[in-house]
Amino acid sequence: MTHAMRSASLASALEASAVDREAIDEVVAVNGEIASVDGFDDLIETIPRVALMVCSATAAELMEVQSDGTLKLLSRSGAGVETTCPRMQVPLGQSGRNLVLIVWAAPGTILTARDLEQLTVYCSLAGTSLARARSNAAVREAAACDAATLAALRDGVLVLDRKGVVRSINHAAAGVLGVKREHALGRRLRDIPGLAPLALTLVAGDPTSFPEVVRIPHAELVIRAQAYDGGIVATLRSLSSAKPLARTRVQSDARYTFDDLIGNDPAFHEALEIARRVSQSDVPILITGESGTGKEMFAQAIHNSTPGIAPSFVGINVAAIPRELLESELFGYEGGAFTGARSSGHAGKFEVAGRGTLLLDEIGEMPMEMQARLLRVLQERVVQRLGSTRNIPLHARVIATSHRDLEEAVAAGTFRLDLFHRLRVVHLRLPPLRQRRGDVPLLVRQYLRTPIDVAPDVMAQLERYEWPGNVRELANLIEGEASLLPPDQNLILRVPASIEPARRRAGSRSTWAQTSSSGEILPLEEVERRAFEEALLRYAGNVARAAGALGVSKGTLYNKIKRYQLDLSNR
Repeated sequence: MTHAMRSASLASALEASAVDREAIDEVVAVNGEIASVDGFDDLIETIPRVALMVCSATAAELMEVQSDGTLKLLSRSGAGVETTCPRMQVPLGQSGRNLVLIVWAAPGTILTARDLEQLTVYCSLAGTSLARARSNAAVREAAACDAATLAALRDGVLVLDRKGVVRSINHAAAGVLGVKREHALGRRLRDIPGLAPLALTLVAGDPTSFPEVVRIPHAELVIRAQAYDGGIVATLRSLSSAKPLARTRVQSDARYTFDDLIGNDPAFHEALEIARRVSQSDVPILITGESGTGKEMFAQAIHNSTPGIAPSFVGINVAAIPRELLESELFGYEGGAFTGARSSGHAGKFEVAGRGTLLLDEIGEMPMEMQARLLRVLQERVVQRLGSTRNIPLHARVIATSHRDLEEAVAAGTFRLDLFHRLRVVHLRLPPLRQRRGDVPLLVRQYLRTPIDVAPDVMAQLERYEWPGNVRELANLIEGEASLLPPDQNLILRVPASIEPARRRAGSRSTWAQTSSSGEILPLEEVERRAFEEALLRYAGNVARAAGALGVSKGTLYNKIKRYQLDLSNR
């Protein structure tokens, strides 16, 4: 072989090597991107998009092969597909489902053998990632010890098996106990000098009585414990450092259950049944309804009905926290993160909730800049304290409530559409009390003391009242009237004074619904037209509120506006 031929051969080999290195670099890059996506649904959406990075195709579709051989589209990315364009079809092995990736070339171009090689490697990686995402939930459920550890408060963590042997201990716990990790692992806790009191408390203590304070030779410890099938997980904190945290922790008790939610109205029953079903999962829930309809009661009932959930139910009223403090309240901060910050730091509500429930009350009042941060937390399932780069896993179920119509807020540009969809995985719409008047007697009996009753004519007036404050207003009114009864009387005989003016106004307005100004009976169609017109006038053209007052959907009201040619421009 001549020198020139050898040079040409070497150049060709180097060129092929360079192409291979480029292909390897692309595979490494997309593998990193695919591996960073944890959720199964997010992976389904990501796979076609990333596929376009490893080949010369312009469109990609992820399909599932059905039992009858047909293809079901799961997700797609790229330009529009023309059936005449060249395409490749590659199966996703290891995914646990019969999935294929179809890629399409641009008109006038072809897909090469190198494209096929790249896609084959990519689909293998994508299938493995899908299998990993599918198994993550099962792994989390099976790893009872890990779940218990995550459910406990952070800081020092100590794991004992049934025999009291130390199976896991982190650096923080070793520091609090004054031992070295390597010396403690595998030993019975009671055999470690000075730690017998702690062992006795953990083994013989009542889990419902924690936290407890245990004295060891060099410290006083605040102990929290949680049992699991293989033993017990405990969190340890020195008493001196636990006191500041105890003052900052805000945790509300979830008192209500589904037995406390009373009503026979169909719309109320529908919301109740959805709430019962969704309580068995941990998906985000959005509860909307007017003030006083029982949104927090529903949230507490869902929390209390969830199997195996930690006891923490943490609520924060977004509207009640100044916007400059809201971020630190939700996400917490490290010591010295800003002027005035506690040197010991502060745990945010996401941390405090643990594996319990976090209620974001009046989410519609959240500032736009905070909505972006909240969306990121919900998508990535991790929280970072202010001033920290450490990711804290988010395990709490998030329930958001709002008295506002968030769809209108999205249209007005005051609420993010992507956050709205992230929160509204399940949507509970609670009807106002004026739309479930038949439930008023049930609710009155619930909120009255047992020996007290309501006269029939008074009950009739209560059922006719509009109840702008809904169930909360009814409960307060009934409690007030019952407290004013003389000791020898157990029957409410008068209409509460607070609803009398509204009742008289309603009576004075009711004549148009029956007769015209000349005393003639109005046709039913005219009565309906006037009802819709008055509702729009009263609520200044707000279709959502007018529809709610009338007990119809917004779509029905829009149809009536068109039918009766009602003018909204001057309302």
